[in-house]
Amino acid sequence: MFRNRRFQVAPKGSASDTVIAYCLGILSGVFILLSVVKSIVSKGNVERIYGVLMMSALVMSFTGVLFAILGYNDDEGSVTGKKLSIILNAVTLIVSVIFLFKGL
Repeated sequence: MFRNRRFQVAPKGSASDTVIAYCLGILSGVFILLSVVKSIVSKGNVERIYGVLMMSALVMSFTGVLFAILGYNDDEGSVTGKKLSIILNAVTLIVSVIFLFKGL
C-alpha cells in the first residue's frame, strides 16, 4: 500500500513539439529538394517562386530547430527521436544557408 513518490513513469507517446519539428524538417527538406531539382532541370532559369520556397525552407528549418530544442526538454517521447529531430532540422538549416550564400 505504500507508494514511492520519487519515481514516476512517463506515459508512452511523443512530445508534440518533437512531432511539429519532424513535420517542419521534412517539409523544408521537400522544399529544398523541389527547388534543386527544378533548378537542375531548367539549367538555372527558374521562377521566383522557387526562391521563395528556399527562403521558406530556411525559416521552417530554423523554427523546427527551436521546436526540437523545446521538445527535447519534454518528459514524453524517446530521447533518440528528439535527437533525430534536432539533427534533421539542423541539416536542413545548414543546407538552406549554404544555398542562400551560394545563390547570392
